[in-house]
Amino acid sequence: MSGDHFRVVYDGPAVEDGEMDVSQLASSLLALGKLIENADAIRTGEAGRVKVRVKSDVRRGSFDVGIAVHWIDGLKDAALAWALTPEGAGTLAILGLLGFNVKDTAIIGGKGVIQVVRWLHGRRVARQIILENGNTTLIVEDGEQLDVNTTVARLVDDPSIRQPLEKFTEPLRDDGLEEIRFENQLGVAAERIISIEAPAFVAASGAEPSSSSTFRATYQIKRLFFDRGRKWRLSNGAQTIQAEIEDEDFWARVDASDVSFAKEDYLVCMVRMDQWLSPSGLRTEYVIVRVEQHLPAPKQVALPGM
Repeated sequence: MSGDHFRVVYDGPAVEDGEMDVSQLASSLLALGKLIENADAIRTGEAGRVKVRVKSDVRRGSFDVGIAVHWIDGLKDAALAWALTPEGAGTLAILGLLGFNVKDTAIIGGKGVIQVVRWLHGRRVARQIILENGNTTLIVEDGEQLDVNTTVARLVDDPSIRQPLEKFTEPLRDDGLEEIRFENQLGVAAERIISIEAPAFVAASGAEPSSSSTFRATYQIKRLFFDRGRKWRLSNGAQTIQAEIEDEDFWARVDASDVSFAKEDYLVCMVRMDQWLSPSGLRTEYVIVRVEQHLPAPKQVALPGM
């Protein structure tokens, strides 16, 4: 890698003015720190070797954060984008295993944790086979398989990795943030996670919901997307939700231009609410199963004499 530090860039309409909600940013960065620290502990079998530090670097149009790893054994700080010193080599190994910069490492097939979790996309690993070359074959329930570095296989299956990875990517599940990317040079992405991929990074992805219910409701459209898989922002006046629309008939009408939208239109729809219990707490997701009606926003009636 080149450059003088590793950058984590949060990008999308929500941060185009160079500002980001402080609680959202803090939670995501704390999770990133825990992710790196836990990965090193699993890799080496020795906890407490590293601490992650933040170097603020805000630029208009996105929110950039420089990250540095501090090695507790007294060696100097190693920025994540440089260093061939022993501590720097350790940093690069962690980043490669996690998938932040697999193009610049010897990780098998260029796949770290991020790439494997993306490949799994909510599927569960049914079997693992340790190969003679020291790598591991992951086999999912539908029979598809992938050869990965054995340490990557351990990390992907470890809750101490998957839970902070879920928390780190949490901003992508909110409205207005479109991607988190990792840059080893200014403006050059080594890897990126986009909002449509965010569900795959949930720790409980692929698990059956602990509860599920379907109900009919009317929602006002606050933000819409014409890319399938993107979550629409909807409000019933008391609660705002984000929901993916699964109704194929609705999408067929949209594709045929049989329906058009204006500001503050309404949808009458059947909604499925799924909930999961996990070590990090209760998670709730909404899905629009069927759009029954599209109602234009009521037009204001002019008073007589106006």
